[in-house]
This record gives sequence, structure tokens and C-alpha cells, in this order.
Amino acid sequence: MSHVVTVADSLSALASRMDSTIQAVFDPLHLTGVGAYWRVVIVSLLVHVMIFKAVPIVTKLLMPRVYEQMSNVDKRSWNICVVTLLHSVFDSAFIIAYINDPALNGDKMRGYNEQFEYLLATALGYYVWDLSICLSDYSNYGLMYLIHGGLGVFGLIVITSRQLQFYAIPYLLPELSSVFLNIRHLLKYAGKANSLVYKVNFLLFLVAFISIRVGFETYHSFYLALNVYRGDTGDAFYPFAVYFAILGITLTTLNLIWLRQILNAAYYTLFAGASKRTKEAQARKDE
Repeated sequence: MSHVVTVADSLSALASRMDSTIQAVFDPLHLTGVGAYWRVVIVSLLVHVMIFKAVPIVTKLLMPRVYEQMSNVDKRSWNICVVTLLHSVFDSAFIIAYINDPALNGDKMRGYNEQFEYLLATALGYYVWDLSICLSDYSNYGLMYLIHGGLGVFGLIVITSRQLQFYAIPYLLPELSSVFLNIRHLLKYAGKANSLVYKVNFLLFLVAFISIRVGFETYHSFYLALNVYRGDTGDAFYPFAVYFAILGITLTTLNLIWLRQILNAAYYTLFAGASKRTKEAQARKDE
């Protein structure tokens, strides 16, 4: 029993030393959230790693035939999509819960909510995991996804440091569109790309992407950029306020690039198949 107590005391002392070291490094950089929430981020990261490891086991139990028919590449993509889907649902749920929070909306440049900050730190664990996936499989994801992941990680570190917290809402609410995007990927890997469910889900994704990412997020990105241009940076460290303004413009640019690709995919998913069937029916009539 005394041995267990000694180990616990040693771990507690180690954590305290890490607290002091992390705070000494990051607090002067105006990144107090690193020292305040590093434990939360690590626990969240480990949970996401464990979920990733558990997905193939659960999928084999629930959908053995579907999973075994996938290639190894598709199996890995399926596993990643399941984790990402769960995260998107989590993010969307708590962002929607706080979307009208008076503490955040009363002053968008200075609003603060401690419980909201804790949830953001929990979400940060996923983004660290996601960035590691982008790095380990760079040839598949490419530069744009790596940039997106890196910007997201640093942005959440800033937001969990009591700065520009309101802007977590327009920057994370787009995860709602990712719910439909990940369902689309899962249906595709499961061989349901020609099903009605697949098409309805894609239509919902398209509506969510345009209304939230291209509409809501873009509006608030330019609103923030305008405030920063006018010199109103709230309680944020000025370089971070500038960073967030650039982040919003960068995300808007990426969204517009992706929109063109999504609209092309929408045509082939929603209309090309129907057009082909119409032509085939007309050809049979002519015969």
C-alpha cells in the first residue's frame, strides 16, 4: 500500500513540475491555455487513439462481411472516418449548445465562458490526433489538409487561452457539415454509393457546407478581419488577433476551393446518374 502511495506522490510531483515548466514556457507567449489544459488535451488524445484502435474490432463484430470485403487502405480510411464522425457530432453538439450564449455573444471580441473553454480543450485532443494522421499519411491528405489541421490546432490553443473565444463558434460549427461528409465516406466504403440514403445525405452535406462554411463562417471571418483592421482586438494578444483574421480568410479560401470540387461531385452524385438512366430509357423507346 505504501508503495502505491509513493508512486502516486511521485506522479503528482512530476505533474506539478511539468505544470511549472509548461507555464514558464508558454505563459509569457500569451498561451496560458497550454499550461491550464495540457492534461485535458493528453487525455482526449489518448481517448481518440483508443477509439481508433477499437473501431476495427467493433466493425468486425457488427458488419463482418462489409469490413472484410474492404481493401486495407479502405479499412484504414473507414477507421479514421468513424473517429472523425464521432468527433464531428461532439463538436457540433456543444457548439450549437453555446451558439447563443450571452457571455460569448455580448462582446464577440472579449466574451468568455469557462465551461465552453474546457470543452474546446477536449476538442483540441482530437485536432492533435487528426494532425498526426495528416502527417503520417501526407501522400494521401496533401498540403491543404495539413495546413487546415495545423491552423486548427494553434487556433484552439489561442482560444483556450482566454482570447477571441466567440470565434470558436463560426470556426467549429462547420463540423456539422463534416457529420454528413463522414457519413458519405462510410456509405461509400460500405458499397452504398448508389443508394438513396447516400444521395440524400450528400444533399444535406451540400446544404450544410454552403450555408455554414461558405455563409456563416465567411461572414464572421470578414467581421473579425474588419475589427482587427480597425484596431479592436479585444483582450487578445495583437499578433494572435491578426493570426485569427488571416485564419478566417484562409479557411474561406480553402472552403471556396473545396466548393468547386463538391459541386462537381454533387452533379455526378445527384444528376448524372439520373441523366444516364433517362438517355438509356429513351434509347430503348427508339428501338
